[in-house]
Amino acid sequence: MTRILSDKFGTFSLLAAIMMPILILGVGVGIDYGLALNASQRLKSSADAAALAAVREAQAAYITHENVDFNSLMKETAVNFFNANIGNNPGAKVLNVDVNSSIRENEITANINFKAEYATNFVQIFGFKKLGISNSSTADIKLPSYININFLIDTSASMAIGATVDEMKKVSDATGCAFACHVGNPGTTSYEIARNAGARMRIDVERDAAISAVEVASNIDIYNHVSFSLFNFSNTLTTVIPVNDSRSSDLKYVKEAMMDGIKLDIYNGGTNIENSIKSVSEIIPESGAGLTPNDRVQYLIVLTDGVESGQSWVYDKKIWVRHPSTVVNQPWQAYAPHEVNYSLNSASCDELKRKKVAVYFIYTEYLTPTSGRFGGHDVTRFNFVKNILLPIIPDRLSKCAGNPDKIIKASTPDEIRDQFSNLVKMISSPLRLM
Repeated sequence: MTRILSDKFGTFSLLAAIMMPILILGVGVGIDYGLALNASQRLKSSADAAALAAVREAQAAYITHENVDFNSLMKETAVNFFNANIGNNPGAKVLNVDVNSSIRENEITANINFKAEYATNFVQIFGFKKLGISNSSTADIKLPSYININFLIDTSASMAIGATVDEMKKVSDATGCAFACHVGNPGTTSYEIARNAGARMRIDVERDAAISAVEVASNIDIYNHVSFSLFNFSNTLTTVIPVNDSRSSDLKYVKEAMMDGIKLDIYNGGTNIENSIKSVSEIIPESGAGLTPNDRVQYLIVLTDGVESGQSWVYDKKIWVRHPSTVVNQPWQAYAPHEVNYSLNSASCDELKRKKVAVYFIYTEYLTPTSGRFGGHDVTRFNFVKNILLPIIPDRLSKCAGNPDKIIKASTPDEIRDQFSNLVKMISSPLRLM
């Protein structure tokens, strides 16, 4: 340092003269960028509030049957609300606010795009006097309408596996087997034995998740417009709560029906998702506008692991057979005359799409047992499911639903409950930022 300071040739002074503007520019850019980012965030918050205010205003006008131009009303509300909330934003000047709105069936959407500029403080000495700011916000609201949420619950034998590794151990300790799906006289099935031993299986998690989802809907303002239908499926479809049941809006009745009706189908055993979706598509009416109880918007939520099989128990003959509804889909593999696995044919949702029924899947990925007794053909089955079917199931479900965002993956009991509840909340909630 002494040598540098005593340098007669002025090298240090020259370097300082060269570096100082660069350092000032760097620090100035950082400060101005931070202030501009803060201004942008404030404007974005104002846009969020303005979008929400616009759709709320349109909703209020709709409910009171006001004869207004909804698009003009939303634009005026959004612009006024946005401008009223940007005053405390020093340095930022709004150049343009653009509002786009739409009303589609029972859904109102408002989109706000804004452009602004921030006057710099430090870097303007280098010619950078302004920084551009732009962002957008979208909000939508569902008008009070009548909707029907149809639950299609997988109650096949694969749902008789312990819900967690610890629960699998309880099942195997109680029954000696990996799956509690072995038949017997009523009261003596392996599923009942495992439940009596305190084991909690996937079918129990499904039941609890469906009930929790209904309870979530009960806390939403428009709950009195929501009804529920419930179907179980294994090889065939079973109706628990019919569409248009007079009690389907009665929360207490729906929960009691789910508690009693979502139960393992031990005797039918297999999983025919394709046949069940086709069957339920014949029952669910075309999705309506939601303006009356008889013209409800229709939703279908399917809870399944996506693995299809065809076995069925013939009780009087005490033998397993391949169920006559089984139509295998490529790729598939058989392990015995009655045992076969494959995945969904996506075309099974075509009728639901025609009826404009919104289809969602809660995808509970197939569990491979970690405890209990199973044979060599079981290992072959597990490997086929793991290596061949699991990689393609999400895509098959996505094509069936028509949108990958409608496939919600959930594995643990908490995930299944939370995702089920979140989905029902999303469907039945009237207001959200997008």
